[in-house]
Amino acid sequence: MKKYFSKSEAIIDLHERGFTEDFQLSGNDLLWIQRKTFLRQKDFSIVECHSISDSPGKETFIFGVIANGLLASGILINHCKSYSDKTPAIIHRKLKKMGSGLLNIKGNYLDVEFTR
Repeated sequence: MKKYFSKSEAIIDLHERGFTEDFQLSGNDLLWIQRKTFLRQKDFSIVECHSISDSPGKETFIFGVIANGLLASGILINHCKSYSDKTPAIIHRKLKKMGSGLLNIKGNYLDVEFTR
């Protein structure tokens, strides 16, 4: 997976590769911003995950998301401070389901070190 050095670099590349919609986490659902529609957990998949270090102890995770059966793909952004912020349960489950070994997941927290 490609290494990005800034949020804008990651977002631009994802947009160029067709991840053009915007999603926002709302509980265990995603809000599809452009359509003002909620997607339940069965309605979307995470297909990419990228970690960008904003500053010491602060990470931004940028997820490539596909809306299953809706021919839409986009970006979900999650900001966290290493181990101090809990990973939302739905993201935790989706990353496990992705099963690609891209991230270490410790309990309910994302480990900011990637296993490549």
